Amino acid sequence: MKKNSEKIIKTVISLALSFININLAASLEPWTKACGKTALVLFYGIGFILCFLLTTCFLLQSERRLKIHSLLWGMPLAAAYVLGCLMRRDGTALGSLSRLPVLLLQILCLAVFAGACIAPLLWGFLKPERWLTQMQSYFTRRHAANKQTVPGISADNPGQRRRIQSVSHWGDTTQKPWPNRSVWRIWLFSTVTILLCWLPVFLAYYPSVFAYDAEGQLYQVLAHDYSTHHPLLHTIFLGAFFRLGDVLPGSYPAGMAVHSIVQMLLMSTVFGYTLARLAARNVPAALRCMLLLFYALFPTNSVLALSTTKDVLFSALALLCTLFIYEMTDSTGNGLTRKGWGLYTFWTILLLLFRNNALYALLLTIPAACLLLRRNKLQKDASWRRYLTCTVLALILAAACSTALKTALHAQNGSPREMLSIPLQQMARTRVRAEETLSEDMRRELDQYLPAEWVFAAYNPYLADPVKSRAVIHDNPAGFIRTWIQLGLKHPQIYVDAFLDTSVGYWFLEDRSHAQIYGLGSESGFGYLSTDTRTMPAGFEIPQQSRLPKLRAWMERIISDNSYQNIPGLRILFAPAFYWWLLCLYMAAVIYRRQYLLLLPAVFPVCYYMTLLLSPAVLIRYMYPFVVTSPALFCSLFHRPR
Repeated sequence: MKKNSEKIIKTVISLALSFININLAASLEPWTKACGKTALVLFYGIGFILCFLLTTCFLLQSERRLKIHSLLWGMPLAAAYVLGCLMRRDGTALGSLSRLPVLLLQILCLAVFAGACIAPLLWGFLKPERWLTQMQSYFTRRHAANKQTVPGISADNPGQRRRIQSVSHWGDTTQKPWPNRSVWRIWLFSTVTILLCWLPVFLAYYPSVFAYDAEGQLYQVLAHDYSTHHPLLHTIFLGAFFRLGDVLPGSYPAGMAVHSIVQMLLMSTVFGYTLARLAARNVPAALRCMLLLFYALFPTNSVLALSTTKDVLFSALALLCTLFIYEMTDSTGNGLTRKGWGLYTFWTILLLLFRNNALYALLLTIPAACLLLRRNKLQKDASWRRYLTCTVLALILAAACSTALKTALHAQNGSPREMLSIPLQQMARTRVRAEETLSEDMRRELDQYLPAEWVFAAYNPYLADPVKSRAVIHDNPAGFIRTWIQLGLKHPQIYVDAFLDTSVGYWFLEDRSHAQIYGLGSESGFGYLSTDTRTMPAGFEIPQQSRLPKLRAWMERIISDNSYQNIPGLRILFAPAFYWWLLCLYMAAVIYRRQYLLLLPAVFPVCYYMTLLLSPAVLIRYMYPFVVTSPALFCSLFHRPR
C-alpha cells in the first residue's frame, strides 16, 4: 500500500514537472514565438509526453545513488541551458537580484529532466557489467551449494576457470594485448581510409586552407622579426614549407601544398593509431567504425587537416598524450613500458611548444593526476612518481627548447594583453552599458585604458579582439588592475554577463555566435570555419587553385554559409559545447562506476578548458582538442574483457 501511494505521488510530481518544464522551454526558445500552431502543438504534445515518461522512470528508479548522481550532473547542464537562453533572449542572465530565486527554481526544475536523460545513459554503460556479474553470482551459488565445480566447468581447466573469473573484472583497464600484427593492420587500414576520404577535400581547397594566423606568422618568417605571440616551433614549421616553395615548381603554393599533405599524413596517422588502440582495448567494432567515419567525413576534421592554424597539430598531440595517459590507468601499475614513458615525455614537450596556454593547463593537471595515481590501491609500483618525474622533465626540456628558439631567432616577447581578454571585455561592457551611471572620476580612469572615442564602436560582446588590440595597459598595469576591481565591485552583474557572452559557445549547445564572429558567407570565407585566403606581399601570394570547384562550393555552403544549422540534431555535432559535455558524460560514467582512476585522461582536457573560458572568443579551432579527444574517450567506456 505504501509503495503504491509513493508511486502515485511521484507520478503526480512528474506530471507537474513536465508541465512546468515544457512551458519553460517554450518561453526560452525563440522559434516558438514565430512558428505556426501545428509546430507548436507538436512541440507541446511530443515534448510533454517525452518529458513525462523520462521523469517518471527517473523518479521511480529504485537505485538512489543513480538518481543523486544523475541529478548532480544534470544541474550544470540545466544551468548552462537556462543561462544561455537568457543571454540570447535578454542579453543578461539576471535582470535584478529579485529574479535570482526564480532563476534557481528554473534551473532546478530542468535539472530533474536533465538528470532523467542522463540516468539511462549511465545505466546503459553498466548494464553489461551487471548482467555478467549476476551470471557469475549464479555459478558461484551453485558451486557453493553442490560443493563441487560448476557443471560444464572443469576445475582442472584453468582456461575455463579464468573465463568465469574475468566476469568480475568488467571495466578493469587491464587487457590482454593484441598481436602486434593485428594492431598494425588496423592502424594502417584506418590511416589509409581517412587519407582517401580527405583527398577530394584537399583537391577542392588546393593548395591549402591559408587562413587564421598564417599571414602574421609568415610575415615574421619573411622579415626575420619573430615574436612569441604565436608558438615559435609552429612558426618555423609553417615557414619551412613556405620557403620550400623557392625550390619547387609552382613556387609558394606548391610549398603550401606539401604542408597540407604532410599535415594530412600526420593527422590521419594519429587518428589511425587511436582506432588501433581502441581495438586493442576490445572496443566494439561498430563504435570504432563510427569513430572512423567521424574522423574521415566530418567537415571540421577534413578542412582543418589542410589549415595553417597551430591548433591542428596541437590537437593531435593532445590526443596522443591522452592515449598514453589512458595507458597509465592499467590497474596493475604496468600500463606504460619504458618506451611508453619516453614517448609520453616527448609528446608532452611538443604539446607545450605548440600552444602557449598548454603550460597553465599542465601545471594545474600535475597535482590532480598525482593524487589519482597515488590513490590507486592496485598499483604495484609508484606510477605517480614516474608520472611526476616525466612531466617535470618535459616542463624543463620544453622551457629549455623555448628559450633556445627565442635566443636563436631573437624573438620578442608576446603582449601580456592576451591574458586580459575577459577583464578588458568586462570593463568595456560596463562602459557601454552603464556609461551614464559612472562617476566623472571613474570615466577619467577608464579613459586611460579604454578611451570613449573608440570603445563604443569597437565593443563586440562575443569577441574581445577589437577592444584588446587597442586598449592601453602598458603605462600603468597596477592602476589598470585597481580600476578593474573597483568597477567590478560596483557593477558585478555586468561583469558576469560579459564573461557569459564571451564564453557562451563553450557551454551552451544552441549557441550560434561562434559560427559568425568574423562574418558569414562563402564570398568572405568566414563562418563556422575560416577558409579565406590571407593576403601576402607581392611575389609571395598563395592563390586558391581548386581542382574540384564544385566540391569546394558545396563545402563552403556547410562551413561558411553555416547551412548545417538548418539540420536538426546533426547541427549539435558542430557545436563546440557538445564535445565538452561529451567529456563530462565520460567523467560521469567513470565516477558512477567508481573507476576513479579512469578520470586521469580527462584531467588535462578539463584544465585546458578552464584556460579556454578566459580566451578572447569561442572558435571551433580552439575546441578542436576536444573534438578529436572526447569521442575517443567516450568509446573507451565500452571496452570489453576477452
